[in-house]
Amino acid sequence: MTYFPLMLDLQNRPVLLIAGGPETGAKLHALLQAGARATVLAEEDAWGLAALEREGRIRWLRRGYREGDLEGYFLVVSHPKDKAIHPQVKAEAERRRVFLVAVDDPENASAILPAVLRRGELLVALSTSGAAPALAVRLKEQLGQLFPEAYGELVAFLRTLRPKIARIPSFEERKRLWYRIVDQALEALDLDPQEGLAKAIAQAEKALTEEVAAWTR
Repeated sequence: MTYFPLMLDLQNRPVLLIAGGPETGAKLHALLQAGARATVLAEEDAWGLAALEREGRIRWLRRGYREGDLEGYFLVVSHPKDKAIHPQVKAEAERRRVFLVAVDDPENASAILPAVLRRGELLVALSTSGAAPALAVRLKEQLGQLFPEAYGELVAFLRTLRPKIARIPSFEERKRLWYRIVDQALEALDLDPQEGLAKAIAQAEKALTEEVAAWTR
């Protein structure tokens, strides 16, 4: 099956998690990290749900799935103990036009979750289209060695340059400057992940200063 890759903005959006499976904690953490307004369906508390509810971070319904539960949600992530409910959940999701992630059950899903490497705002998502999730996880681990935490710090720095570079009137000059900065930064990090970030920042600031000076002469 061919999927269309997409990054979703879940900030303050209502998301339903049907809980119970072994990866419930990880799925809930990912939703909260994305800023979702999560409602959790779970008959038992094996993931600190009571504490999260007291903190106002989730809404916890102390029961399993019922017909009609999907109304009003932007996304549904279903990871129950018993996947036998998934055809019913899928049918409701189709009627309500809600994307459904049926964990470890791609036949009943309209969306799947990739393995994700996070370095600050840098996200690397890997998927085998549901064929072999374990392979995606192992590849993510290998990529983790290639992209240390400094890459996240680099992305945060580059974000601060966007409004400054946007003031350069020529699109072609902005494009050329961006690639100059990025190429130099990648080379610096590749040579020395520890000290390379400081060098990359210094080079980027120098390149930007030179470019702005050229346009203001």
